[in-house]
Amino acid sequence: INYPFEQAVRGYFINDAKKILKARKGTLVVIGITGSYGKTSTKFFLTELLSQKYNVLMTPASFNTTMGVVRVIREMLKPSHEIFVCEMGARTVGEIKEICDIVKPKHGIITSIGPQHLETFKSIDNIIKTKFELADSLPDNDGIIFLNYDNEYIAKHECNKNKVTYSLGGGTDYYADNISVSENGTQFTVHNGNEEKQFATKLIGSHNVQNIVGAIAVANTLGVPFADLVMPVKRLECVPHRLQIIKGTNKTIIDDAFNSNPTGAKAALDTLAVFEGFKILVSPGMVELGEKEYELNKRFGEQAAEICDFVIAVGERQAVPIVDGLKAKGYPEEKTYVAKNLNEALAKVENIKTGGEKKIVLLENDLPDNYRE
Repeated sequence: INYPFEQAVRGYFINDAKKILKARKGTLVVIGITGSYGKTSTKFFLTELLSQKYNVLMTPASFNTTMGVVRVIREMLKPSHEIFVCEMGARTVGEIKEICDIVKPKHGIITSIGPQHLETFKSIDNIIKTKFELADSLPDNDGIIFLNYDNEYIAKHECNKNKVTYSLGGGTDYYADNISVSENGTQFTVHNGNEEKQFATKLIGSHNVQNIVGAIAVANTLGVPFADLVMPVKRLECVPHRLQIIKGTNKTIIDDAFNSNPTGAKAALDTLAVFEGFKILVSPGMVELGEKEYELNKRFGEQAAEICDFVIAVGERQAVPIVDGLKAKGYPEEKTYVAKNLNEALAKVENIKTGGEKKIVLLENDLPDNYRE
């Protein structure tokens, strides 16, 4: 009964947002960001770097749906804003295009493509098609799509738009090398043609470097010199719940609760490996991976076996592939625990005896209760 009314209201809000943006044509540059993972962190980093030269608005938190973006435009966009950094999320084909039809991005970034939300997309080809809806929407003459060429799905996909590529290692327009990681942060060198610059960040891990290089590529292309980006990169803060380091007296927590993809999970384990101490993983694994869910979570368990001193799998049903992966690597059963929920898992963390070693606790993907049965 309410559906026609709800659609009418939705249409009104969308048209109102379009009118606001139409009035800013020529004075506002819209940059779209999408990806299976990494888009929120890249959005935060890019906004900080662009703010060295421009007045920037970004979609806050995870306002990455059509109506979330519309709300930001109607309530937060001011005449003084010069750049609008717009995160775009999707669970089905066509959702990125729907957002692009509203905001008309001039430039875009595709941070990654992977099996995230495979249950709703049905195939990896549908995910690729949807993410590249952003590139398809850019203007042919002066629009630029920034592409993470470390991702094989992105690198192999034909794209006829003006593009700038970035990576770790080389062979792209922008790339980082000489990456050095410690508990205190990460140092790396960024190259663009004959230009190079040393950067340092308190953030940990190559996963963060990849997102930072993407942000540097965009900011530099849009006129912010390398030299003006060194201090902002050094000041970058962890995005909450995305490899966020919380240090205590006897325990350090690596909070990666918002992550739920295979690449990010492996990056989180690599980050855990950098720390000195008794390494504990707390995780219910990953969801919405379709028919690959068991396989990828078992692999996650196998990877954890190589790094962790103790593993707490959360949720009796979710724990099965993780535990199977640990067993496949001969991981000691006495170092594995299956908790019914997160509270039980955290209580177990407190009770683990480490022989005086400091506890390093990785919280990997904090699922809602309905996944913990």
